[in-house]
Amino acid sequence: MSNLQYKIINRKKKLVFVPFFVAGFPDFKFLENFIIKNKDKIDILELGIPFSDPVADGPVLQEINYRAILSGVSLENTLSWLKDTEIPKVVDVVFLLYFNLLYDRLEERLQKIKDIGIKGLVIPDLPLEESEDLLPIFNKYGLDLVLFISPTTRKERREKIIKIAPSFLYFISVKGVTGERDELPQEGINFAREVRLETDKPLIWGFGIRNRNQIENLYGLVDGVIVGSAFGRKLLEGQDLQNYFDELYEATL
Repeated sequence: MSNLQYKIINRKKKLVFVPFFVAGFPDFKFLENFIIKNKDKIDILELGIPFSDPVADGPVLQEINYRAILSGVSLENTLSWLKDTEIPKVVDVVFLLYFNLLYDRLEERLQKIKDIGIKGLVIPDLPLEESEDLLPIFNKYGLDLVLFISPTTRKERREKIIKIAPSFLYFISVKGVTGERDELPQEGINFAREVRLETDKPLIWGFGIRNRNQIENLYGLVDGVIVGSAFGRKLLEGQDLQNYFDELYEATL
């Protein structure tokens, strides 16, 4: 059992709270201050490395990726920033990044990621078959590869994902891309119930979370929630994030 999996299973609250931010947006200093200030509320931090074609993201996160790239944010300077902060020491960090950012110097980059103290990787463009082949390499560097599962995943493929997943399952609750939804999709709820009967591995709900009512409706169904686009929209609009962040965090207690 990985450290992340152990932490989720042995939580002392209803749901694990996993905020998502894109590295360097609105800037590194803001993120550092916000994360350190809220370190006791963040169970796992999902930190996105900006990419020019983030195929899994909706309009809000696409715009944030674009702005971060324009400002010069990269994997390399994100690692340098984290090395000079307390963030990896006080929060469990998982990177979301695309395989194009890794593949040409894979083990060299994995070593750097490990040395910073990152706990795992979410790689949206890595097919299951390649994930399976690369698992020994990720394991070598002590990095959990987080695998996706969704209502469109065929049963035989789902069984393989459940079998090989070293950490939690990233539950894509809807067809399509990231973004806020007004209500939880019934298809996603039904599928989560089905998966619950097939595995005791932690299930973290991604995509669509924007209010505490949605979070409360997931009690007993999943093990945690990822919130990204809703926070990103606040930052894009220049709104204060803290009160909204606290409201969603408190819904997981």
